[in-house]
Amino acid sequence: MSEIRTIKYAKAFSGMKKARVWGKGQFTIPAEIRKRLGIEEDTILEVFQVGRAMIATPEKLTVKALAEAVQKDMSENNIDLKQLLAELREGSHEYETE
Repeated sequence: MSEIRTIKYAKAFSGMKKARVWGKGQFTIPAEIRKRLGIEEDTILEVFQVGRAMIATPEKLTVKALAEAVQKDMSENNIDLKQLLAELREGSHEYETE
């Protein structure tokens, strides 16, 4: 894969953080993500699975709105879905950690 494409994918995932799963499947959503999404104490999240990914959204965000937001972000960042999925399957991506 070209260095330019690698940089584009790295930018797309730059907001990605890691979280440890504790007892009963609990984990902490990083503060900056909670702030950006307006998630506060007692916010209800809708959680669903897409392949091997888990997506959690504030209840007020519909699946259609989420799909549109993802599609817009991918378009703005020139991310090709087929290539992205292939790279995720290969494990050839890197995550930024704190």
